[in-house]
Amino acid sequence: MPRYAHPKTTAHLEPVISAFGNLTRVAIIGFLAQNGPATRGEVAAGLNIGVATAKHNLQLLTEAGITSQDPPATEERNGMRVQYLLEREEVLRRYKMLGEALGVVPEAG
Repeated sequence: MPRYAHPKTTAHLEPVISAFGNLTRVAIIGFLAQNGPATRGEVAAGLNIGVATAKHNLQLLTEAGITSQDPPATEERNGMRVQYLLEREEVLRRYKMLGEALGVVPEAG
């Protein structure tokens, strides 16, 4: 039976690994970083993935705070096209956390 490592840093890195540990989500992050706000259809077309795949992964990224929606889900949309925006500061924060955990970026003191 395999033994699993559970380092003390695991819990706070789960959201980071969830966002950056999936090729589709990383591709979406990169697409939005390069192209700016986009609808899920534009993301799907730009990455040559299905709209359902784009929708699912954009929803996960939004729930994680990596992307946001315009207009927000809390507002009435009445057929408006929703654009997804990259939350760059959150991406940078998580990227730094991952670098610190890997030992390639000095930990903030």
